[in-house]
Amino acid sequence: MGHSATSIRVMVEAEVAAGDRVAGDRLPTVRALAAQLGVSPNTVAAAYKQLRDRGVVIGRGRQGTVIAPRTRPTVSQLATVPAGAVDALRGSPDPALLPDLGAAFAAATAGGHVQYGDQLVDDHFAAAARAVFRADGVDATHLTVTSGAMDAIEKLLVANDLRPGDRVGVEDPGHVPVHQIVRAAGLELVPLTVDEHGITPEALDDALHLKLAALIVTPRAQNPTGAAFTKERARDLSDLLANHGDVFLVQDDHAGAISGADWFPIRPPGPRQAIIRSVGKSLGPDLRLSAVVGDELTIDRVSMAVSNGPGWVSHMLQRAAAHLLSDASTQALVLEAAASYSARRHRLISALSDRGVTATGASGINVWIPTGDEQATVANALAAGFAIRGADNYRVHSGPAVRVTISALSDEQIDALADALAKPTSPQHHSPSI
Repeated sequence: MGHSATSIRVMVEAEVAAGDRVAGDRLPTVRALAAQLGVSPNTVAAAYKQLRDRGVVIGRGRQGTVIAPRTRPTVSQLATVPAGAVDALRGSPDPALLPDLGAAFAAATAGGHVQYGDQLVDDHFAAAARAVFRADGVDATHLTVTSGAMDAIEKLLVANDLRPGDRVGVEDPGHVPVHQIVRAAGLELVPLTVDEHGITPEALDDALHLKLAALIVTPRAQNPTGAAFTKERARDLSDLLANHGDVFLVQDDHAGAISGADWFPIRPPGPRQAIIRSVGKSLGPDLRLSAVVGDELTIDRVSMAVSNGPGWVSHMLQRAAAHLLSDASTQALVLEAAASYSARRHRLISALSDRGVTATGASGINVWIPTGDEQATVANALAAGFAIRGADNYRVHSGPAVRVTISALSDEQIDALADALAKPTSPQHHSPSI
């Protein structure tokens, strides 16, 4: 039975799933595999295109076609905290620092029912969201709403006519769903090194030589490292991008006011750009919505995608969020949360430093700790009663580390966790993760 392009693609995908091919492995040339299988080179070329479109392989010119990093990402990022362990793993805010939703939803229900064909963005939410954006000097003329930041990113990539094979710059280490969304769209992921101030100018400069179609960054509270742009870093990145007006810039400000860092965005290099602000970290993870602003064409297309898909984002959620964004006591609680998270980050980083361990976390609710052995470090923490996250899923080329969520840790727990994290581990060889 002869091979088709689809059967060849399925064969390679099965080899990757079985671990017979791993990230960086080079596939045979088109002509070599065609001769081996007894098929036309055009058939193999079509199979390789299918693999590129599905994010399984990357074409690297004269270097050939290679298996993409992390070809089989975890579909679900849900993590289980073992019974009795302290949760420093899941990246959630402190429940004690989230507002009571009762009054917010009472206000939301007062608005009555929404009918099919009503406007996409609730007027109260639009006004509240625009006020937040404009307080930071962001033009919020064109605004829409999505079901969270990842929904926004997925729709933004489609809205800007990105095609399979286009290159998208992402943070490394970076938010796992962002990497998955890029790959699932058949786009080529270009990892950019992150330090405590966000993506580095050197990494961006190298990536721009690859002709990026889009760049997705987190200006503050970067997940997983807690990195935040300084004024100088944002300026340097803006200057590098200035002559690349065809790059679509997406800035995901998912933590917003609880990040504990000032807002220093990258200056958009061209007309197409978007900024996302979510409410999950500051107002509650179950408030699944984000405000998105940008140029008129991009926002119109995202709105159309929402209208043609789910139809709209619940106006109950929008009205509840609008109430919370406009409520003085809630905003005071948000500021309290930001200060508390900053204090907890600094305490853990300082405690680790006292024990000879380097860690970073300039903003947000996570601290990033490079380590010689992720699994051993996670095991040491768990033995002391703390569940933390190994960084393997976040990394493309960056080194091993662990992420600690500090949002609900007491001072005593931070000191005990620092003791556990300072226990020695034996450096081991780490092959590229997939």
